[in-house]
Amino acid sequence: MSGTPPAGPPVTQQVTAAFSSIMTRLQPVSNTLGSTLSRGVTQAQQYAKETFGGPSDVTELPPEYRELEEKVDRVKVLHDNFLRVAKNYTYPHYDWDPPMTESVSDLWGNVTERATALAATTAKAAGVAGPPQPTPRSAKDEIPRSLSHAFARAAVVSAEGLNPEEPLAAALRKFAAAHERVGDARLKQDADAVAKFYQPFLTTLNQTIGHAMKARIHVRTVRLNYDAARAKLKAARPEKVEVTRSEMEAAEDEFVAAVDDAMGKMKVVVENPEPLKNLADLVAIQLSYFKEAYEALADLAPEIDELQVTNEALLRNPQ
Repeated sequence: MSGTPPAGPPVTQQVTAAFSSIMTRLQPVSNTLGSTLSRGVTQAQQYAKETFGGPSDVTELPPEYRELEEKVDRVKVLHDNFLRVAKNYTYPHYDWDPPMTESVSDLWGNVTERATALAATTAKAAGVAGPPQPTPRSAKDEIPRSLSHAFARAAVVSAEGLNPEEPLAAALRKFAAAHERVGDARLKQDADAVAKFYQPFLTTLNQTIGHAMKARIHVRTVRLNYDAARAKLKAARPEKVEVTRSEMEAAEDEFVAAVDDAMGKMKVVVENPEPLKNLADLVAIQLSYFKEAYEALADLAPEIDELQVTNEALLRNPQ
């Protein structure tokens, strides 16, 4: 009958062809996965043999490599120790413990402000009136950012109920101003210490040292493969010797390349001048803070002493 399209291949042939195409595409992935699993099994067997099988022929790493490993380990410990302490610079008010009521109040205030802002945005998009905006929180409602700021707030709040002409009220105002200055200097110290010490140290640990540690792990892995290949060559039947020798030589080349790569990366760690530079920056930052704190309190001390003398005189001779 004219106009009838020719019949296509049977459905089973289409399915078979599609399946064959999929398997062809998956073959490289399967080969790679199989090779990876085979290497993993070889490494595990060699490791178990060395660990539980008694004395075995283990390839020794060069003395220079071992020496570099020890030096890198010491540099890593240095970074771990300092980062554990310097992390405090990233925390708010780490030098004092705010009362729980203030912490909860500050958290609730933040939640309320964000919820109100979200509701206002939604209402504006819908074309309806939004909720009334909350009264902005004053500085007194916020948790002091440092111990010195907490002292400054305590002094300001305490002075509010006193006669401004009294020596104690004047002393509290001067005390608050001095500690506000010290607290601001401490916050600057924290920001500078994070930028010039903590973050650079963390970057060195994660990158320069991290790359060296990964290279060392790779050396251990290929060393297991190499020793397994050497053992396999010793036990190979005559007809398998050439193939096994070729595998062993390839494993040896991989091992030598891995050792050279790891030694290069470990030398970068050992010869890196940044840790000492970062330490010098930290000392300069701390010196600047303590100098500012000293100057603020040195200015305050004689003023407080003078007010104390005035107060004692007024108490002896009340008007």
